[in-house]
Amino acid sequence: MNTLDLSEAMLWTERLLGAGLFIQSVELIKTRSIYESGGALEGSAVTPWLALRLGLASLLIVSPLEPLSWASVIANMLLLGNSIWLTVRSRGPVCGGSDSMLFQVQLGLLIGSLGFLEPTLVKLGLGWIAAQSVLSYFLAGVSKLRTDDWWNGRALQNLLASKGPYVVFAPARRLASHRPLCGVLGGGMILFELLFPAVLILPMEGKIALLSLGLLFHLGNALLLGLNRFLWAWAATYPAILAMSR
Repeated sequence: MNTLDLSEAMLWTERLLGAGLFIQSVELIKTRSIYESGGALEGSAVTPWLALRLGLASLLIVSPLEPLSWASVIANMLLLGNSIWLTVRSRGPVCGGSDSMLFQVQLGLLIGSLGFLEPTLVKLGLGWIAAQSVLSYFLAGVSKLRTDDWWNGRALQNLLASKGPYVVFAPARRLASHRPLCGVLGGGMILFELLFPAVLILPMEGKIALLSLGLLFHLGNALLLGLNRFLWAWAATYPAILAMSR
């Protein structure tokens, strides 16, 4: 592992984070009335903050900043401050787990961007992102492992048949009538999540295979359940995992 590898990991993390924040910002702007009714995002002062978030996210996608620079530090501080403001106004992460992971990625990037002052901070920032990602998968698997409904298919059946809060892709609802298949899919999900920490010690081919499986997992969730932010939030952690597990 060398400085170039770490710098590239920071750049790719910036790009993927930017995509996740862009989607999040657009969704918040389009659905703001829902949060206004609860007093979360009401008032004209909210618009500039959301516009700033959208602008910074666009910048990270189109023209990622030099990751180890004062410009990157300032941009990451603005984004992190904006996220703290959004969390306070929304009385918690707007979209639960995905927004929480996006926040952790922003925190890790801010720490890592200070690496031009102390090189160890780059590893610390990327290490924080990688640790949050690996732990999130493993703890999710442990949580499902304790519930028989994930093994026998009932949990997935209920999810696919649910009228909310997820926007289930209509054809996927047919799977709700096949409990054995739902059981196989649920069991496979548990095994994937429990085995994900192995990405830290597998050879490069194994890492790529496991991360590709992770992307397919999140892509499936995005297409079937509308969980599009989760795809970008966790994908943004993958460069850090690759950089820190060599």
